[in-house]
Amino acid sequence: MVQRPIMFELLLSSIFTAFTMVRLLKGPWLRNPQYLATGILGAIVAVLVLHGGWPAYDDDLIIGGVTGIFGSWAGMAVFDAILGMA
Repeated sequence: MVQRPIMFELLLSSIFTAFTMVRLLKGPWLRNPQYLATGILGAIVAVLVLHGGWPAYDDDLIIGGVTGIFGSWAGMAVFDAILGMA
């Protein structure tokens, strides 16, 4: 039996959370694929920062969910800021 690392489950959870955050904040995914991409990327970056800084929190349910929510929101906010500067 292959044992997957805990971080894999946290990454998967944050990616699905990004789908939910895009739907709640920006609307349908098919109309806003750029926000879906930035939300997923932001969630992955947030999980990697969490794992790099505080690896003990990788198996925490609450911290993992908050990381996915904050990461996807931050990714979309950075994307909006970049578009606003252009």
